[in-house]
Amino acid sequence: MIPQALSMALVAPALAAGALAIPASPAFTHENFIAILSGANEVPPGDPAIIGIAQVEVELERGEVCTEVKSNVQNPTDMHIHKGAAGTNGPVVVPLDPRTINGARTCMLVATDLAKAIVANPAGFYVNIHTAAMPAGATRGQLAPVVPMPAGL
Repeated sequence: MIPQALSMALVAPALAAGALAIPASPAFTHENFIAILSGANEVPPGDPAIIGIAQVEVELERGEVCTEVKSNVQNPTDMHIHKGAAGTNGPVVVPLDPRTINGARTCMLVATDLAKAIVANPAGFYVNIHTAAMPAGATRGQLAPVVPMPAGL
């Protein structure tokens, strides 16, 4: 058995060395957005029966975009975040895996300039899902900031 004084003499320096070797984690800025998906939002209009919701989190410093998408879509072929205001179509800026719909949250790295652009003007970006029957897009929703619930409600 090791005497308590000896064990403290061995453990304390190891703990101190370990504490000095671990750098402090940077504080990352996360911005949260939501998109309500509807076929009526597509240009031209998509399938009115396909609805959904997309939660998008943007981490500015690392340029990471995380998404979680829930939808009643059947057999999606593609899913993306596009740059474009409501009523207009725009280029794909973040490809998303349609196999993740109704599954786990997924993340991918993007250019920090793109992450900053999404945070600065979320309404200028949209999430859409494509199907074989509607290759231009079956359902779509513009990004909007998530507003915290007021205290006391």
